[in-house]
Amino acid sequence: MSTDALHQKADSLGLWEPRRTLTLEAARKHSQRVRLMRLGLIIIALMLVAALIWEFTGRGTADFPEDNPAESVKMINPRYSGRTDDGLPFYLTAKEATRMTADNNTVKLTNPVLEFFREENASKSLVIAESGTYNDVDKVLNLRTSVDLNTDDGYDCKTTHARIYAKTKTIEGDEPIRCEGAFGTVNGNAYEILDNYKTYVFKNGMSAVLEPDE
Repeated sequence: MSTDALHQKADSLGLWEPRRTLTLEAARKHSQRVRLMRLGLIIIALMLVAALIWEFTGRGTADFPEDNPAESVKMINPRYSGRTDDGLPFYLTAKEATRMTADNNTVKLTNPVLEFFREENASKSLVIAESGTYNDVDKVLNLRTSVDLNTDDGYDCKTTHARIYAKTKTIEGDEPIRCEGAFGTVNGNAYEILDNYKTYVFKNGMSAVLEPDE
């Protein structure tokens, strides 16, 4: 039998030694690739675990605010509205309002702003403050800290307390106030603002620099 015939016979029986050698070599290379891929996956997994551990340990413990049992509802950017005894509208907004369980008619306000009209066809006037409370039933606004009153007729008053009766359009306060306007500058230790926010009554002593009435 010729050499070519022997090779063909060996091929059919899978006995051709060079081909078997090449197959074993390919198997070894495939096994090495598999081992390298497994090693790479293990390294990547370890790196991900290390990254997660670093992320959570770097953040520290989270602080969650405790529930206040005295609070029932908290509102963001609330808006209240109503009308005065003479039919003019007023609007009250705030950064935040919290209704307390002890008094469902009253809300605590953060950065309240009251918009009102002294009389018909007048421009709006403003009262702003850092904090306060509002009784939505009686329409009474009790402001504290950095209270600033600006009326459409040019009066500017600053105090730390203002109790505003929105329906009757009156204000009273039991802490010092400073007002500037057409009458000049007046400082009082307590005050009332009456008659559609047009009459200023200063109490418990006052000092003033008055402008003459032309």
